[in-house]
Amino acid sequence: MSGKLRAGALAAVVGLTAGVLVPGAAMTTASAATSEESVRDDDGDRVAVAHFNSGLHGFHTGTSTTGVNSFDVLDWCNDGLVVALTWDVEGEGVSSWDAGEDCSWFFPFKAHGVRTGQAWEHIKEMEWYVWVHEEGSDLPEYGGEFQQDWMGSYSHDPDAEFFFHTSIYMDESLTGKAVTATMYPTEDAVQLDGDNAEAMWDELTSRTPFPDDLTEDQLESLFKQLWCHAQYAATPIIGGPTWDLEADRPNIPWEDVQGIGDVYEHECNWGGGGGGGSSQWPTGPGEEIPEDLLPVVNAGPDVSGDEGAPVTLDGYAADDHGVPDTQWTYEPREGVDEGASCEFSDPANPKTDITCTDDGEFLVTLTADDGVNPPVSDSAIVTLDNVAPTLSLEGPQEWDLYRVEDDVEIAASFTDPGANDTHTCTVTWDDGSESEFEAQDGSCDVAHAFDDAGMYTVDITVTDDDGGSDSASAMVVVYDPRAGLLTGAGTLDDAVFAAVAKYPAASSTRPLGSVALEVPTDDGTRTLLSTNLEWLVITPDGKAAVKGESVDYGFVGYAEAGRFRGVVWPLAEGDVPPEEPMYDSSPGASWDVDEAEPAEVSTGVMIIDSGWIPGLPELPEQISDILDELALPDLGLELPGLPLLPGLL
Repeated sequence: MSGKLRAGALAAVVGLTAGVLVPGAAMTTASAATSEESVRDDDGDRVAVAHFNSGLHGFHTGTSTTGVNSFDVLDWCNDGLVVALTWDVEGEGVSSWDAGEDCSWFFPFKAHGVRTGQAWEHIKEMEWYVWVHEEGSDLPEYGGEFQQDWMGSYSHDPDAEFFFHTSIYMDESLTGKAVTATMYPTEDAVQLDGDNAEAMWDELTSRTPFPDDLTEDQLESLFKQLWCHAQYAATPIIGGPTWDLEADRPNIPWEDVQGIGDVYEHECNWGGGGGGGSSQWPTGPGEEIPEDLLPVVNAGPDVSGDEGAPVTLDGYAADDHGVPDTQWTYEPREGVDEGASCEFSDPANPKTDITCTDDGEFLVTLTADDGVNPPVSDSAIVTLDNVAPTLSLEGPQEWDLYRVEDDVEIAASFTDPGANDTHTCTVTWDDGSESEFEAQDGSCDVAHAFDDAGMYTVDITVTDDDGGSDSASAMVVVYDPRAGLLTGAGTLDDAVFAAVAKYPAASSTRPLGSVALEVPTDDGTRTLLSTNLEWLVITPDGKAAVKGESVDYGFVGYAEAGRFRGVVWPLAEGDVPPEEPMYDSSPGASWDVDEAEPAEVSTGVMIIDSGWIPGLPELPEQISDILDELALPDLGLELPGLPLLPGLL
């Protein structure tokens, strides 16, 4: 029906959209299955066309990738009319789709892919209707004829032995109504041959049975085609992604099916019937095919994202005589460094992703070719932001211990989604020196030796050529066994301490001495005596730090003239101080000896001698008196006139 709907037809459409259309209502039967219908205005001009793809028909013919039992719809633009569809499947209920608005651009028409989302084990009859309405209204303005079609059956099984997808549906053919089966074979299926045809047939028909009205000849022809596809796939010949069986192909003799020469020649598509339809939009009875128009193409809106990450391109292409071939290309523009490249996830699909190795502006172009007219192109801009590199410091780790003049080796790798970026590494060594160099193979590896004992916070930074950067740091401990002596004892506001430590020889790797601490805890006052000293740091400017253990506890003591800081924690929490230790006389201060902020002692004395004399120290009498007040255990060892701290020898 063309022209404005008559009153009776209008009432039928309103009833249909309200969900009251039932099978058996008066209609005009489509001339062939998988049909299509046009909508025309009062002047006889087309304003919309709809084409139904039964089952996997669209995949078989290559005219649709919308989905199972889908519609392809063309809407003529800038006419103020909105295209809509309504369909009903054997009383399953009325469904509808509406474009929502008229396309308003410079292209003559716009294509829509409409998924019905409906599929069953068996083929089902369905009725459908395409119509248009004015924007702002949901009443039909013009409509086509009611169409009768068949919803194809469909099954999907990702773990199937032979076929991931199977579909039985009605197809267009030269003989009219025809049953077609389309299957997506598994890897196992294409490695077999015709000997497995019966098992394949059982899987196909159990998942998606053929209609009951097929003749024995048709069923036998279908089985022979299946055998042939299995045989053909097992030979070193490139075939399509699907196996398609058409019931209207003649039941030719087995000898014509099986001969290798015949398989190569007919490729399992014998006879004059043949499903597959046409890639063109069919015309109505008596109409001539209109002049082939240029395809329309739109690269979609300009988009933005990050370098190294996929960015979606929402392109579009259509043609009045089918689906045109499309291809994406790109061109680096402003802000893109030499050597940058991009990849499309599917360069032949108007809707795809692009991923580029650099930031900046890229021109992307979508070209459509209908095979008749010159190709048509449209472009969009993709703007990508720089992403900073991510640095990972493998070494050194926090509190790693080194001897002066030994190399501290930096092992730092990084990743950057901008694969085209170049990178600079900068290492600040915390002793007044700095290393800056070009990164190599995604790494910032370098070595440095410290001349003096200390606790150094090493900072490593990697910076890309666009200014993005990331940093990491680690504090290392550097000791010098020739750096002198720490002796001291005294009281803080809430604690008592005593310490004596030195390296006895220039080749020593551990200091001798002892540390005693009496500190408050949640369980009351606890007295700790060192059982092991790990290292001693004495800096050239008279600061000292000593680390060790006392049975189940670790400790660090920091000392300056007249100042001391004690830190204690359970060794169950690690061999370095946790963020919140059990006791800290200067809570929140840095672990670095230069920034440790030791507290002023209330009573006592502190001696830090940066000079070094071989052997072990004698303790000044003032320190001995303070040690006596701590009531430390007497080990029965004495230097001349002076008590020794436990563990000194």
